[in-house]
Amino acid sequence: MRTQTVLGILSGIFLVGSCGFWNGGEQIVVPKDNCPQVIIPRDVAYVTQKVNYKDDFRIELLGYSGYCYFDKRVNRRKAVITPEFEVSRLRQRLDETDVDFEYFAETIKGPPEYLGKKHYFGHVTIPLNQREMRFSGRPLELKVPNAEYGAFEIYLGLELSPEERKYNNRTFDIKYRFEENH
Repeated sequence: MRTQTVLGILSGIFLVGSCGFWNGGEQIVVPKDNCPQVIIPRDVAYVTQKVNYKDDFRIELLGYSGYCYFDKRVNRRKAVITPEFEVSRLRQRLDETDVDFEYFAETIKGPPEYLGKKHYFGHVTIPLNQREMRFSGRPLELKVPNAEYGAFEIYLGLELSPEERKYNNRTFDIKYRFEENH
């Protein structure tokens, strides 16, 4: 019994010590429960890119992974959000293709110094003969309030042109089938 207690204490010390080593003493990772809520509105969670009046790709924001930490260097809480995307081809051509798109993170409630919209650019190369591809975007680091961050909300979505928004509204949540003919 005494040996198990000593082993438990040593394991705890090792765990705490290793966390300090990896974080370099600058960041403290806070459990996800202490992070602001991230909301992905359905009307900006997907976009269909059209070329020559044909549907070429559907880009969908599936979700995100994330965590919060307190950055001691600037004495501020930060959230790190990594968006998860899926790009699907909607036409037969299965050549290697680059797909570019724009997405955003926005806060609309809270202290004025935290409000605003930040734009990010995504790029993915779909390999030859692949119809769909899931991938992670680059991690976004956002400032969040040190206090009352539980009520703070971050909106995450794809940036749509007025034409893309109109098209999304007409084809809301349609799951496309792969087109076999050119």
